[in-house]
Amino acid sequence: MISTISGGPTLAGTSNNSIKHYVRSTYAHQVFSAEQGRLPKTYKSGWAPITFCEEEERGVILPQDNLIIIRADISNLVGRILLDTGSSVSVMFAEAFNELQVPSHLLDRSITPLVSFSGEVVQPIRSIHLPISIGSAPQWRTITTPFLIIDCPTAYNVILGRPAMAQMKVFISTHMLLLKFPTPYGTGTVRGDQLGPRSYYASAVKSTNRQHRGEALAAEPVEDLELVTLDEDIQDRQVRIGTSLSQELRSDLVAFLRLNSEVFAWSYNDMPDILPEIISHRLSINPAVRPVRQKRRAYDPEQYEAIRAKVDKLTSIEFIKEVDYPTWLANVVMVRKGTKG
Repeated sequence: MISTISGGPTLAGTSNNSIKHYVRSTYAHQVFSAEQGRLPKTYKSGWAPITFCEEEERGVILPQDNLIIIRADISNLVGRILLDTGSSVSVMFAEAFNELQVPSHLLDRSITPLVSFSGEVVQPIRSIHLPISIGSAPQWRTITTPFLIIDCPTAYNVILGRPAMAQMKVFISTHMLLLKFPTPYGTGTVRGDQLGPRSYYASAVKSTNRQHRGEALAAEPVEDLELVTLDEDIQDRQVRIGTSLSQELRSDLVAFLRLNSEVFAWSYNDMPDILPEIISHRLSINPAVRPVRQKRRAYDPEQYEAIRAKVDKLTSIEFIKEVDYPTWLANVVMVRKGTKG
């Protein structure tokens, strides 16, 4: 999740000169107004005052501190749209963009990198101008705004940034998860979802915690794979190769793998007498720390049988050896392997 975003196609532009001019014009306007002894000129809005009242918090489970997640029409009905006043651009994530099936010729190749809250630079894929509508008829509002297409995992489909909300003249009540905006037919309202943000937040925190603990996340191959048998007499000796190879390269690769099939370890018996100088495993235990003895755990018959079979296999090929201790030390950790190879 990109929490706070800087950069992108803002009013300040992307070049150093345009950004400097953007800052100077604001400063000059304030100085001129102060010297003239009057406030900057304001424009008539042409719409009624927008207010929030206590009755409008009905239906909101309090206390709450949820993000504001809404639905909107962006070439189609899109959910999980995060309103982020800390973002200088609107972002659409690649998975959601692909679902919209927008013609590729509408994409703009002129893009600038984004800077996240942590200072990490994120490179967008493309940018595109799309219409977005919020509210319900007749109190609804439609604008066309640029979206940067980002390819990264996230719990959201779209992050609606500050420029788009300013263009819609959106007023937000985070307390009531409510946004209002003026329309020619009165004030439009959109209520944020309360259940969704909590589940999205829990998923994001859980994923972050897993990464901090160093847990391995399931990885998907970048392309489809095919099984290739290296020995016709032993059908279970197979490897996987990519399907995007040319026919000539595939033939050369398969021939090479079959020629060198003896270097593969198909079972424990294919790895006898590994020298400790090549690889070894040991536990780095601080001798000054008192060891903790676990309480012995009971297993069901199926687990006992699996443990016995594994120990017998490793003992028979001398991967492990039996040692005696006067007291119980630790339990066996059972890990079920996946069904896929």
